[in-house]
Amino acid sequence: MSSVSPIQIPSRLPLLLTHEGVLLPGSTMRTSVDSARNLQLVRSRLLKGTSLQSTILGVIPNTPDPASDAQDLPPLHRIGTAALAVQVVGSNWPKPHYTLLITGLCRFQIVQVLKEKPYPVAEVEQLDRLEELPSTCEAREGLGELSEQFYKYAVQLVEMLDMSVPAVAKLRRLLDSLPREALPDILTSIIRTSNKEKLQILDAVSLEDRFKMTIPLLVRQIEGLKLLQKTRKHKQDEDKRVIAIRPIRRITHIPGTLEDEDEEEDNDDIVMLEKKIRTSSMPEQAHKVCLKEIKRLKKMPQSMPEYALTRTYLELMVELPWSKSTTDRLDIRAARVLLDNDHYAMEKLKRRVLEYLAVRQLKSNLKGPILCFVGPPGVGKTSVGRSVAKTLGREFHRIALGGVCDQSDIRGHRRTYVGSMPGRIINGLKTVGVNNPVFLLDEVDKLGKSLQGDPAAALLEVLDPEQNHNFTDHYLNVAFDLSQVLFIATANTTATIPPALLDRMEIIQVPGT
Repeated sequence: MSSVSPIQIPSRLPLLLTHEGVLLPGSTMRTSVDSARNLQLVRSRLLKGTSLQSTILGVIPNTPDPASDAQDLPPLHRIGTAALAVQVVGSNWPKPHYTLLITGLCRFQIVQVLKEKPYPVAEVEQLDRLEELPSTCEAREGLGELSEQFYKYAVQLVEMLDMSVPAVAKLRRLLDSLPREALPDILTSIIRTSNKEKLQILDAVSLEDRFKMTIPLLVRQIEGLKLLQKTRKHKQDEDKRVIAIRPIRRITHIPGTLEDEDEEEDNDDIVMLEKKIRTSSMPEQAHKVCLKEIKRLKKMPQSMPEYALTRTYLELMVELPWSKSTTDRLDIRAARVLLDNDHYAMEKLKRRVLEYLAVRQLKSNLKGPILCFVGPPGVGKTSVGRSVAKTLGREFHRIALGGVCDQSDIRGHRRTYVGSMPGRIINGLKTVGVNNPVFLLDEVDKLGKSLQGDPAAALLEVLDPEQNHNFTDHYLNVAFDLSQVLFIATANTTATIPPALLDRMEIIQVPGT
C-alpha cells in the first residue's frame, strides 16, 4: 500500500463559510462565492496571493446562509477542512460572484478567531494528516477488522457499478492504491448521503469512529443498488414478455381471455386505424405515406412524444374526404325563387349568380374566375354565398381571413414544429366531410403580411383552377384535389386586395342602398 506525503497547514487560516455542502478531506467540491466576506477573501488571498500558502483556505460548513451579509459573524462550526483552491472563475452578471473548485486536505479545529473583518481569520490546530498511520501491530490490531470490513463493502459497492465507465474503473483502482484511512472520507463524499451525515463524518476525528460511521452508509447504498437492479431486471423481463406476446396477439385473438385493458384497447385502435387506411379511397401517394407511418407507429413506444403526433396525423388522413362528395341538384327556376325569398332587391347580383350557376350546370368542370362580392358590411354578401350552397345542395363552410398574416394559416405547419396543425383549407374539408363544398373566403381585403409569409400569395394556388387540383398542405405533405370546391370571396373594398389575387376573381359590387 503506497503512502501519501504529509502536509503541514499554516497555523492561521482565512475561513471560507459555505452553505452548499460539506467538504471532506480527499474530496473535491465546487462552491459559489457571493457574500461580502467570502468575496473579500477571494480577492485578497486567491487573486492577489502568489505563494502556495495563500491558496490554502479553511472551509467551514455554515448552516445560516452567508449571502445574508449580517454584520456579526455567525456561530462557526468547531471543525472544518483545510482546502486547496484549485480553480477560481469569476463573473459580474447578474452580480459579482466567483465559483471555486476546492480540494480537501485535512481536518482542523478552530482555536480562536483572530479577526472577523473584512473576512474571518482564525488560529487553527491540525487534527489529522494526509499520511499513512504507523504500521505497528498495536495500531493495526485495533483497526484491522474494521478496515477489512470497510474495504470489503467498498469493493462490493464499486463492483456493482458499471465498470466500463472510466470514473468507476478509476475508483476501483483507488481502493487498492490509497491508504485505508483516507477511504472513509472519500467514499462518504461519493455515495448518496445527507449534509448532516457528512457533518457527522467530519466531526469524527478518530479513525475508528469514521470506519464505524461509514460502514452503515455503504451498506445502505449497496441495498439501494440491489433494489434498483432488481427493479430494472424485472422491468426488462416484463418488456421482453410484452414484445414476445404482442406478435401473437396481433395474429391470433383467443376470445374470452383476460388481458390488460388499456394495452389491448390501444392495440385495437391501431389495428382499426390500419384497417381504415387500407380500405380508404385516398390517392396512391397518400396511401403509401400512411402505410409507412403506421409501420413506424407500431414500433414506437407509447411514451414517445412522436407517437401521439403520428397517430393524430394518420387519424386526420383517414378522416379527410378524399373521394366523398355530394351530388349537385341544380334547378335554375328553383334557385331564382330561393334567392328572391332570401334577398330583397340586389337584382344585378342575383342575375350574375344565376348566370354563373347556369354555366356550371352546362359544364360541370368550370374553370372560370372566382366570384368576389364587394360591398359595405351588412348588405348580405355572406348570406348570398350560403344561398348558393343551399341551391346546389352542397355543404357550406366560411373561412374568416380578416387579420390573417401567416401563410401557415392557409398552407398549414410542417410536422417538425411543436403544435403543428393543418391549414384552414384542409381543416374546413375535414369539418364538412366532403370534397366539393362551397367555401366562403370572408374579408379577403383584410389579409395581412408578416415575417411568417404572405397569406395572399398562398391563396393564389388555392384559387387557381390550373393548380389547385394538386394543392399540398405542409402538414399533410401530400397533394389534395381542391378543383371540386366552389370558392366565393367577399370584401369591403378592392383597394387593399393584392393585384395578383384580384386577377383571379370576378368583382361583383353589392350596393349598400
